[in-house]
Amino acid sequence: MMSNRLSLRYQLLSAHCGVGFALLYAIFWVGFGHNLPPMASPDLNASALAAVYAQNRQSILFGDSMAALVGVLWIPWTAQLAVAIKRIEGEASVLTYINLLGGALTAWVVVFVPAIWVTAAFRDDMPPDIVRAINDLGFILFNLTYAGTSLQAFAAGAAGFADPRAKKLFPRWVNWWAILTGLSFVPITAMPFFKTGPFAWNGLVTFWIGFLTFFVWCCSMGICMAREAKGLLRQAA
Repeated sequence: MMSNRLSLRYQLLSAHCGVGFALLYAIFWVGFGHNLPPMASPDLNASALAAVYAQNRQSILFGDSMAALVGVLWIPWTAQLAVAIKRIEGEASVLTYINLLGGALTAWVVVFVPAIWVTAAFRDDMPPDIVRAINDLGFILFNLTYAGTSLQAFAAGAAGFADPRAKKLFPRWVNWWAILTGLSFVPITAMPFFKTGPFAWNGLVTFWIGFLTFFVWCCSMGICMAREAKGLLRQAA
């Protein structure tokens, strides 16, 4: 059987994966992928969009390929969140399983969808209409599959509020932020009806608010879980 100290070290490493995911995904998908906000605006015509891909092909290929790689960090972070929620819930652990399933869906999205944008940039002789169709598929999948992430955030926030221990895992503001994060994605459902404005995929609601709440959520909960794992390691010394 694995020693308790070794298990706690793995838990500490997994907790740090949330911040690691946020920073690395921002570097590769946002930076190298030219997504601050997305340069591939939904109101561009096919020729203009194809030109954007042509001008930034190597950067998009590298950035989205790396985003597909580092997206896997969401899995250990989700696993550690499940361990942390399990400590709160005990044997009846429905929130633990909701978190795991929601996290698995989120990991699939952040790993799989960047490969779609790589596909759009892969061939320099691809017809502009096909480039635009592939690009649309990427952004629509990336955004409209938010429900699993919302469920994961709701489960984490609900578990934090239910923590009966004197030294709670998450401060109340972190729990409220998790709930806010899950709710902030709901307006994205309107995205397919807009090519400009706040509900377009590069707009205030869909892009700026959604990504702000998401990254603050995973970083804040990751820091809290790392602090708990460090405390347990000191006790096990």
